[in-house]
Amino acid sequence: MSTKSFNARRWLLYAFLLACSIVFLFPLYLSIVASLQKWMSVPSVLPNGFYWSNYRDAVTMIDFWKFAQNSVVLCVIGLVTTTLTSGLVGYAFARIKAPGRKGLFLIVLSTMMLPGIVTQIPTYVLFHRFNLLDTYWPWVFWGLGGNAFFIFLYRQFFSAIPKELEEAARIDGCSIFRTYWNIFLPLSLPVMATVSIMNFQGAWGDFMTPFMFLKVDHYPLATALSMIGYQLEGTPITIQQVAVAGANLFMIPVLLVFFLGQRYLIEGIVTTGVKG
Repeated sequence: MSTKSFNARRWLLYAFLLACSIVFLFPLYLSIVASLQKWMSVPSVLPNGFYWSNYRDAVTMIDFWKFAQNSVVLCVIGLVTTTLTSGLVGYAFARIKAPGRKGLFLIVLSTMMLPGIVTQIPTYVLFHRFNLLDTYWPWVFWGLGGNAFFIFLYRQFFSAIPKELEEAARIDGCSIFRTYWNIFLPLSLPVMATVSIMNFQGAWGDFMTPFMFLKVDHYPLATALSMIGYQLEGTPITIQQVAVAGANLFMIPVLLVFFLGQRYLIEGIVTTGVKG
């Protein structure tokens, strides 16, 4: 292939990627334009003003920072419990030989085919009987149960680690848990980062579960923006411009976490596909 033909194909690829970027970024552009328009104005593609006060109203018309703090609490609970528990279960499936291990692993994977909304009503009844509604304990128990997809990622990664490393740890007197904690878990940093990013995005954007299990004071930001909203005083009319501004602020942490951790996210997905 000549250099000229190679350059032409490369420029065509760049043009295609640029076109795809424009398509995917256009909704974000529309949301920014809508958030800067005057109240009750007609939506437009081109900006007809820059009312930055909409962002100030987005954090003052509702208790924005309190709801954001509630979101952080739920995300931290999920990160600490689900990430570590899923890793421990994945290690057990990958390295501990026990009767029925493959069957149990298939049962765990089969739970991925069950939509979460199906189990929410029975779970609600269960936590209601134990008087745990309007508390964060349900998120703790869900986290301790692990996540089927995260368990799969950890299991695939741990299966690829050489057996000699584990045998050396046993010779040095390490127990099963110490082998996992001191050797396998530090090696699984790419997978841990991948699980943490996915877990954060899921917990930060979940609005239905907190709506069912929590009262207004404990709502996370996603639920508050969906259920409370921004309305003109004394009317049911929603101020769309302020609502979009609040949604844009809500989106910033997810974008930051993704862009800061995308290298680990890709590395974690790639490494879990390699099995020794």
